[in-house]
Amino acid sequence: MDVTMKRVAPPEAHKIIPRDIDFNITDSSPKYWFDKDPFKTHFFNAFFTTFPPGEDFFVRSVIHYRGQIDDPVLQQEITDFSTQEGHHSRCHQDHLDVLTKQGYTSLERENKLIDGLGKWANKNYPLTSLLSTLALEHFTALLAHQALAESEVFSDPAHEDFSPLFKWHAAEEIEHKAVAYDVYMKVDGRYWPRVIAMAGSTIGLLLLLPIRMTPLLFKDGKLFSWNTWRNGLPFLFGKNGMFVKPWRHYVQFYRRDFHPWDVQDYHLIAEIRDIYEKGELLNIGKKLKVVKS
Repeated sequence: MDVTMKRVAPPEAHKIIPRDIDFNITDSSPKYWFDKDPFKTHFFNAFFTTFPPGEDFFVRSVIHYRGQIDDPVLQQEITDFSTQEGHHSRCHQDHLDVLTKQGYTSLERENKLIDGLGKWANKNYPLTSLLSTLALEHFTALLAHQALAESEVFSDPAHEDFSPLFKWHAAEEIEHKAVAYDVYMKVDGRYWPRVIAMAGSTIGLLLLLPIRMTPLLFKDGKLFSWNTWRNGLPFLFGKNGMFVKPWRHYVQFYRRDFHPWDVQDYHLIAEIRDIYEKGELLNIGKKLKVVKS
């Protein structure tokens, strides 16, 4: 079903460019690598390590409908989206492997469950899978926007081993933020299913992340520490918290005429694009230690 829609144009210079990069996240990287804080670090550990099964799920969800897309531009974007997500999955798996070696074994077990559920959903409920993908892609896009627009709060406190991963992933999430949405609008396009998908995805994330964080904090003896929560919760729910600051961006999704490129933030990734294209080690707040594969 090809739904008539007005596709909001991205910036003229917009391209989705897969960048295959290796990062310097190793056993020697600091344990509390975000702001030297256990809560903040384990929040990102819990979140980032969902990406290996999550990104694979996104790719399967979008690729399923490729045969129904006759727009050559969108066809190419599906290819580039899938390649970018594949790179993201691999790099975050490298991070997960380090955490597993350090004894944080719960994440790998949980990912096996997530991966199994994702494959089951892709096979039996492909449209629901696509809806979940476009909803979660809105989350990654708004968090990517925040990581770059408010970098002094949301990415610069990361240790130099991790900061490049933040900004590279954020840049590519902004580049491909409309792909799953545009595919859905081509093959279905109904308003209420995507609203329900967003509400469900929101609840799911708010439940999943604490579940994943709990054994990490427990292993470190930080779960029942008052200082852990006193310093950590404002990072998420304070005035400028991760889940508060981008709320205006988030609620736009619920507009009937919403499109991801209503938020024109492509300019935020210009410096990161330049770094990759020049193949240089430059500074974005701190030195980017990246190596082209």
